[in-house]
Amino acid sequence: MAKLVLSSGGSVLFQCFLDEERVSVGREASNQVVIDDPALSGEHAVIIPVGNDHILEDLQSVNGTFVNGVRVSRHILQHGDVIELGAFYLRYLNPRASAERDFERTMLIAGLQESAEAARNEAGPFPEEARVPAARLASVRFPKGRVRVIAGSRAGGTIELDRVVATFGRPGDQVAVITRRPHGFFITHVEGRRYPRVNRQSIGKEARALQHGDVIEVADEKLEFSLA
Repeated sequence: MAKLVLSSGGSVLFQCFLDEERVSVGREASNQVVIDDPALSGEHAVIIPVGNDHILEDLQSVNGTFVNGVRVSRHILQHGDVIELGAFYLRYLNPRASAERDFERTMLIAGLQESAEAARNEAGPFPEEARVPAARLASVRFPKGRVRVIAGSRAGGTIELDRVVATFGRPGDQVAVITRRPHGFFITHVEGRRYPRVNRQSIGKEARALQHGDVIEVADEKLEFSLA
Protein backbone atom coordinates (compact mmCIF):
# COMPACT_ATOMS: atom_id res chain seq x y z
CA MET A 1 0.00 0.00 0.00
CA ALA A 2 1.25 3.49 -0.82
CA LYS A 3 2.18 5.79 2.06
CA LEU A 4 3.35 9.32 2.84
CA VAL A 5 6.32 10.12 5.08
CA LEU A 6 6.57 13.66 6.49
CA SER A 7 10.00 14.89 7.57
CA SER A 8 11.84 18.07 8.48
CA GLY A 9 15.50 18.64 9.25
CA GLY A 10 16.23 15.00 8.52
CA SER A 11 13.78 13.70 11.16
CA VAL A 12 10.65 11.69 10.34
CA LEU A 13 7.63 13.37 11.96
CA PHE A 14 4.63 11.49 10.63
CA GLN A 15 3.63 8.58 8.39
CA CYS A 16 0.27 7.58 6.95
CA PHE A 17 -0.99 5.01 4.48
CA LEU A 18 -3.03 6.03 1.46
CA ASP A 19 -6.27 4.11 0.93
CA GLU A 20 -9.22 4.87 -1.32
CA GLU A 21 -9.95 8.28 0.25
CA ARG A 22 -8.51 11.63 -0.81
CA VAL A 23 -5.92 13.18 1.51
CA SER A 24 -5.74 16.95 1.94
CA VAL A 25 -2.61 18.82 3.06
CA GLY A 26 -2.42 22.27 4.64
CA ARG A 27 -2.23 24.40 7.79
CA GLU A 28 -5.85 24.06 8.87
CA ALA A 29 -6.80 21.34 11.37
CA SER A 30 -9.45 19.97 9.00
CA ASN A 31 -6.75 18.50 6.72
CA GLN A 32 -5.70 14.86 6.96
CA VAL A 33 -2.04 16.00 6.91
CA VAL A 34 -1.63 19.18 8.99
CA ILE A 35 1.63 21.11 8.54
CA ASP A 36 2.15 24.19 10.71
CA ASP A 37 4.29 26.27 8.38
CA PRO A 38 3.49 29.86 7.30
CA ALA A 39 4.54 29.01 3.73
CA LEU A 40 1.48 26.75 3.37
CA SER A 41 -2.09 27.78 2.66
CA GLY A 42 -4.94 26.63 4.88
CA GLU A 43 -5.90 24.04 2.26
CA HIS A 44 -2.73 23.73 0.23
CA ALA A 45 -2.94 20.54 -1.85
CA VAL A 46 -4.82 17.27 -2.17
CA ILE A 47 -3.81 13.72 -3.11
CA ILE A 48 -6.49 11.79 -4.99
CA PRO A 49 -6.41 8.04 -5.71
CA VAL A 50 -7.03 6.89 -9.29
CA GLY A 51 -6.89 3.11 -9.50
CA ASN A 52 -3.54 2.05 -8.05
CA ASP A 53 -1.97 5.48 -8.57
CA HIS A 54 -2.30 8.86 -6.87
CA ILE A 55 -2.60 12.35 -8.30
CA LEU A 56 -1.26 15.38 -6.42
CA GLU A 57 -3.19 18.59 -7.14
CA ASP A 58 -2.33 22.08 -5.92
CA LEU A 59 -5.41 23.89 -4.53
CA GLN A 60 -4.41 27.30 -5.91
CA SER A 61 -2.08 27.80 -2.96
CA VAL A 62 -0.32 31.13 -2.52
CA ASN A 63 3.24 29.78 -2.64
CA GLY A 64 2.64 26.77 -4.88
CA THR A 65 3.38 23.06 -4.59
CA PHE A 66 6.73 21.62 -5.64
CA VAL A 67 7.66 18.02 -6.51
CA ASN A 68 11.36 17.18 -6.79
CA GLY A 69 12.11 20.90 -7.06
CA VAL A 70 9.62 21.67 -9.84
CA ARG A 71 6.40 23.63 -9.32
CA VAL A 72 3.30 21.64 -10.33
CA SER A 73 -0.43 22.16 -10.54
CA ARG A 74 -1.21 18.48 -11.11
CA HIS A 75 1.21 15.56 -10.97
CA ILE A 76 0.91 11.78 -11.07
CA LEU A 77 3.02 10.69 -8.12
CA GLN A 78 5.76 8.14 -8.64
CA HIS A 79 7.58 6.03 -6.07
CA GLY A 80 10.15 8.19 -4.27
CA ASP A 81 8.73 11.58 -5.27
CA VAL A 82 9.38 14.34 -2.72
CA ILE A 83 6.73 17.03 -2.22
CA GLU A 84 8.28 20.21 -0.82
CA LEU A 85 6.04 22.12 1.61
CA GLY A 86 7.86 25.04 3.20
CA ALA A 87 10.47 23.61 5.59
CA PHE A 88 8.84 20.18 5.39
CA TYR A 89 9.17 17.28 2.96
CA LEU A 90 6.46 14.75 2.13
CA ARG A 91 7.82 11.63 0.43
CA TYR A 92 5.50 9.36 -1.58
CA LEU A 93 6.32 5.65 -1.36
CA ASN A 94 4.56 3.13 -3.59
CA PRO A 95 6.97 0.36 -4.67
CA ARG A 96 4.30 -1.85 -6.25
CA ALA A 97 4.64 -1.71 -10.01
CA SER A 98 4.30 -3.95 -13.05
CA ALA A 99 4.71 -3.55 -16.79
CA GLU A 100 0.94 -3.49 -17.24
CA ARG A 101 0.51 -0.83 -14.60
CA ASP A 102 3.30 1.26 -16.13
CA PHE A 103 1.50 1.16 -19.48
CA GLU A 104 -1.81 2.11 -17.86
CA ARG A 105 -0.09 4.97 -16.01
CA THR A 106 1.27 6.21 -19.34
CA MET A 107 -2.27 6.19 -20.74
CA LEU A 108 -3.51 8.19 -17.75
CA ILE A 109 -0.65 10.68 -18.11
CA ALA A 110 -1.53 11.19 -21.76
CA GLY A 111 -5.15 11.79 -20.81
CA LEU A 112 -4.20 14.44 -18.27
CA GLN A 113 -2.07 16.16 -20.89
CA GLU A 114 -5.02 16.22 -23.30
CA SER A 115 -7.32 17.57 -20.58
CA ALA A 116 -4.84 20.35 -19.78
CA GLU A 117 -4.60 21.29 -23.46
CA ALA A 118 -8.40 21.36 -23.79
CA ALA A 119 -8.75 23.59 -20.73
CA ARG A 120 -6.07 25.93 -22.05
CA ASN A 121 -7.82 26.23 -25.41
CA GLU A 122 -11.15 27.04 -23.74
CA ALA A 123 -10.02 29.34 -20.94
CA GLY A 124 -6.68 30.67 -22.13
CA PRO A 125 -3.24 30.08 -20.55
CA PHE A 126 -3.04 29.18 -16.88
CA PRO A 127 0.00 29.59 -14.61
CA GLU A 128 1.28 26.05 -14.32
CA GLU A 129 1.16 23.16 -16.78
CA ALA A 130 0.58 19.70 -15.36
CA ARG A 131 4.02 18.24 -14.83
CA VAL A 132 4.12 14.66 -16.08
CA PRO A 133 6.99 12.31 -16.81
CA ALA A 134 8.01 12.09 -20.44
CA ALA A 135 6.95 8.82 -22.05
CA ARG A 136 7.02 7.29 -25.51
CA LEU A 137 3.65 5.80 -26.42
CA ALA A 138 3.62 2.61 -28.43
CA SER A 139 1.70 2.53 -31.69
CA VAL A 140 -1.54 0.92 -30.58
CA ARG A 141 -5.09 0.80 -31.87
CA PHE A 142 -7.81 2.00 -29.51
CA PRO A 143 -11.49 1.04 -29.57
CA LYS A 144 -14.20 3.63 -30.23
CA GLY A 145 -17.02 4.30 -27.83
CA ARG A 146 -19.51 6.85 -26.56
CA VAL A 147 -21.99 7.45 -23.76
CA ARG A 148 -25.55 8.70 -24.13
CA VAL A 149 -26.79 10.81 -21.22
CA ILE A 150 -30.19 9.41 -20.25
CA ALA A 151 -30.66 11.35 -16.99
CA GLY A 152 -29.16 14.48 -15.47
CA SER A 153 -28.40 18.05 -16.53
CA ARG A 154 -27.06 16.89 -19.91
CA ALA A 155 -29.88 14.43 -20.65
CA GLY A 156 -30.32 13.72 -24.34
CA GLY A 157 -26.71 14.46 -25.22
CA THR A 158 -24.03 12.10 -26.52
CA ILE A 159 -20.39 12.24 -25.43
CA GLU A 160 -17.76 10.66 -27.67
CA LEU A 161 -15.07 8.81 -25.71
CA ASP A 162 -12.33 9.89 -28.08
CA ARG A 163 -9.76 10.81 -25.41
CA VAL A 164 -7.68 8.50 -23.25
CA VAL A 165 -9.38 9.80 -20.10
CA ALA A 166 -12.90 11.26 -19.79
CA THR A 167 -14.07 12.69 -16.45
CA PHE A 168 -17.64 12.51 -15.14
CA GLY A 169 -19.33 13.65 -11.95
CA ARG A 170 -19.17 16.65 -9.66
CA PRO A 171 -15.98 17.67 -7.75
CA GLY A 172 -16.50 17.51 -4.01
CA ASP A 173 -19.35 15.02 -4.41
CA GLN A 174 -18.50 12.14 -6.74
CA VAL A 175 -16.04 11.91 -9.62
CA ALA A 176 -15.15 9.00 -11.90
CA VAL A 177 -13.01 8.60 -15.02
CA ILE A 178 -13.53 6.40 -18.05
CA THR A 179 -10.20 5.37 -19.55
CA ARG A 180 -9.78 4.10 -23.09
CA ARG A 181 -7.24 1.29 -23.35
CA PRO A 182 -6.28 -0.91 -26.30
CA HIS A 183 -8.33 -3.78 -24.85
CA GLY A 184 -11.45 -1.77 -23.96
CA PHE A 185 -12.98 0.93 -21.77
CA PHE A 186 -12.75 0.99 -17.97
CA ILE A 187 -14.42 3.13 -15.32
CA THR A 188 -12.59 4.02 -12.08
CA HIS A 189 -13.70 5.84 -8.95
CA VAL A 190 -11.70 9.03 -8.26
CA GLU A 191 -13.44 11.06 -5.57
CA GLY A 192 -16.40 10.87 -3.17
CA ARG A 193 -17.68 8.55 -0.48
CA ARG A 194 -20.14 6.89 -2.87
CA TYR A 195 -18.79 4.69 -5.64
CA PRO A 196 -20.23 4.95 -9.16
CA ARG A 197 -22.66 2.19 -10.17
CA VAL A 198 -22.75 0.08 -13.31
CA ASN A 199 -26.04 -1.73 -13.95
CA ARG A 200 -27.07 -0.79 -10.38
CA GLN A 201 -23.97 -2.44 -8.88
CA SER A 202 -21.26 -0.44 -7.08
CA ILE A 203 -17.92 -0.69 -8.88
CA GLY A 204 -15.86 -0.42 -5.68
CA LYS A 205 -12.33 0.95 -5.75
CA GLU A 206 -10.96 -1.16 -8.62
CA ALA A 207 -11.24 -0.35 -12.33
CA ARG A 208 -14.33 -1.94 -13.90
CA ALA A 209 -14.42 -3.04 -17.55
CA LEU A 210 -17.38 -1.64 -19.49
CA GLN A 211 -19.54 -3.69 -21.84
CA HIS A 212 -21.78 -2.50 -24.67
CA GLY A 213 -25.12 -1.39 -23.19
CA ASP A 214 -23.89 -0.87 -19.61
CA VAL A 215 -25.73 1.84 -17.66
CA ILE A 216 -23.48 4.02 -15.50
CA GLU A 217 -24.61 6.17 -12.56
CA VAL A 218 -22.21 8.87 -11.33
CA ALA A 219 -23.22 11.96 -9.32
CA ASP A 220 -26.51 13.25 -10.82
CA GLU A 221 -26.08 11.61 -14.22
CA LYS A 222 -27.07 8.28 -15.73
CA LEU A 223 -25.12 7.25 -18.83
CA GLU A 224 -25.54 4.45 -21.34
CA PHE A 225 -22.24 3.13 -22.71
CA SER A 226 -21.93 1.79 -26.23
CA LEU A 227 -19.12 0.68 -28.50
CA ALA A 228 -19.02 2.50 -31.83
